[in-house]
Amino acid sequence: MPGIGKTTLAWKVFNHPNVRDHFHCRAWCTVSHVYERRELLLEILSGIVGLTDEIRQMTNENLQLKLHQCLLRNRFLIVMDDVWDAGVWNELRNSFPDDANGSRILITSRLRDVAMQIEPDSDPHSLRLFSDDESWTLLVEKVFHGEGCPEELLLVGKEIAKKCKGLPLAVVAISGLLQRIEKSSESWGKIAKSLIAEVMEDPNARCMEILELSYKHLPGYLKPCFLYLGVFLEDKDIPVSKLIRFWLAEGFIHDSELKSLEGIAESYLMELISRSLVEISKKKSNGEVKTCRLHDLLRDFCQLKAKEENFFKVITRSDEPYVSFPSSDFGFEFDFGHYSDRVTYESYRLCIFLERDHFFESVPFGLGTRSIIFFPSTDSEPICPSDISFILRNFKLLRTLDFEMINIGITFPVEIGLLVHLRYLAVSGYMRSIPQSVANLRKLETFVVKGLRGQVVLPDNMWSMASLRHLHVNMHVAFKLDDKEFGGCCELGNLVSFSRLSLSCGEDTKNIVKRLPNLRELKCIFFHPWDSSQNCGQFPKLDSLTRLVSLNVSYVGRAITSEFVLPPNLRELTLSNFHLPWSHISTIGRLPNLEVLKLLLGAFEGLVWDMEEEQFKELKFLKLDDLNICQWNATCDHLPKLERLVLRNCKDLEEIPNDFAEIGTLEVIEVHWCGQAAEESAKGIREAVGDIEVIISSHLK
Repeated sequence: MPGIGKTTLAWKVFNHPNVRDHFHCRAWCTVSHVYERRELLLEILSGIVGLTDEIRQMTNENLQLKLHQCLLRNRFLIVMDDVWDAGVWNELRNSFPDDANGSRILITSRLRDVAMQIEPDSDPHSLRLFSDDESWTLLVEKVFHGEGCPEELLLVGKEIAKKCKGLPLAVVAISGLLQRIEKSSESWGKIAKSLIAEVMEDPNARCMEILELSYKHLPGYLKPCFLYLGVFLEDKDIPVSKLIRFWLAEGFIHDSELKSLEGIAESYLMELISRSLVEISKKKSNGEVKTCRLHDLLRDFCQLKAKEENFFKVITRSDEPYVSFPSSDFGFEFDFGHYSDRVTYESYRLCIFLERDHFFESVPFGLGTRSIIFFPSTDSEPICPSDISFILRNFKLLRTLDFEMINIGITFPVEIGLLVHLRYLAVSGYMRSIPQSVANLRKLETFVVKGLRGQVVLPDNMWSMASLRHLHVNMHVAFKLDDKEFGGCCELGNLVSFSRLSLSCGEDTKNIVKRLPNLRELKCIFFHPWDSSQNCGQFPKLDSLTRLVSLNVSYVGRAITSEFVLPPNLRELTLSNFHLPWSHISTIGRLPNLEVLKLLLGAFEGLVWDMEEEQFKELKFLKLDDLNICQWNATCDHLPKLERLVLRNCKDLEEIPNDFAEIGTLEVIEVHWCGQAAEESAKGIREAVGDIEVIISSHLK
């Protein structure tokens, strides 16, 4: 939706205790790259009540009415951040009821005129710059983490804080640098001298100078990793897994005997975070970073520096010839022959922010291009198929091709095997199988297929792709097993993550898993063929996956009667749809290294869960979602290291064991859409302990 910052509208309700007590309706939803009112309304409603088929089928007017009803008689706080056009408020204002109950809507903008248009009779609040003392206080906190500044650094430190001229971002950026260098007056003096007095008065320009200084002090191995963050969408979370796979494909990560390539990449990211150049936006259940984010100014810096160093080229609608293209929203058949010169690129990397039709109609060419990363500038889902055959002819030396948001149709192009330099390939489409020619991509490390319908079948010769490290199909994927070929010794020895593999409860599973010796993360579906009685009720044996640390399993078929056979080093386990009695959980509880357990969608059935001693000794995160459990018999001794408990849609649960108040490590209890009894027991534990955070979401009535 034009007008929401450069890219973002945020609908937030804060968790500060004072705010929690004041506002009854609590949720979190971030909407990025919203261009239609309908998409925006659906995103907001998903954060409040979740999306049902009924809601998805509503008209825009009914969606606005639904939002109005959900907020009616609830006290709420809504934040619309970085608004650039008053139109976004005008489209939504009628959805927010005014019950005179203390609800508030906070709008921020970089443009005073926008604020005046939204509230003509109010004087907008302008954020002031920090005083020198406030800047110094922030710098000390960031650099020394509450320990205080040494006496010999006081004068030079205050000089640095003063030269930041009241810009908090500048203070944070320079603090990240000061943390990494020697804490001596000489080293800090050099930094102070670099912040010359002749900086531009424009706050952005002054901050850019400080960012330039931070960039110059980055180690050589971090500079390309940092600049590469500039290829992602503004104001949008960056998936760490995708970022790391890009870094691998680009050759930024080098081998080490001490860590895996992914481990090295994660350490690079954490170093950028510690330098205050990258922000953590979401964490995984195990505490690792799931998504990160780049501040607008930092992203602008990355793109300017990338242009200066010819690191990558950003292509937008403002560039020729696309600036003269008609909008594809109205439909058109564009005759590129109108132009005498074809679009030719000499840049090593292309970062493309365009409408899909515009990009494909221009039939670009770039013999020297090694990377193409495409982000559609309008709709989020790739509905209409696109012909990508020209890519295979015009960009023969590609190493990275990210067309995850491009629908290539029902047929995966056989010619893809000609791009023999590819290390990263991501596509989407309605294809049902992958051609054998994909095995020609001997250097391919990451292969992502966003299937838009059903199962995708992989060719049997994929077992020869020795460089493959990450293989991901979002629906589910199966191998086409040729008895002669499959009986050979080929294996995917470098594969470390695989999803979403479809496995039967038979010999095929045994043959597959033994050819994945170094797999660390597996997301899969187990099924029992309805026309087969072989191994009826047998859980597939996965203990040969000795390096597996994360397993996510959904089950389809007859009831499982055997015990789980799981890898001993497993640290994270997610189970769905097994419908097992609670007595079967003992095998899981005995896993010596299990830290994260998620039981979802009827993973276990039974009204009573009696936990046993000497189990779950290392468990830190436990999630129970959509289970029919009523009574949970447990004490603090059963989960001695639990840090976070999440209950969702367990409507019959009578209470959380009161003894959990004695778990010294417990920090957070979340209760979402459960019964009132579970909510009250969570509150009781908070009252008993005091410093446990309790988050409750109730169904709106």
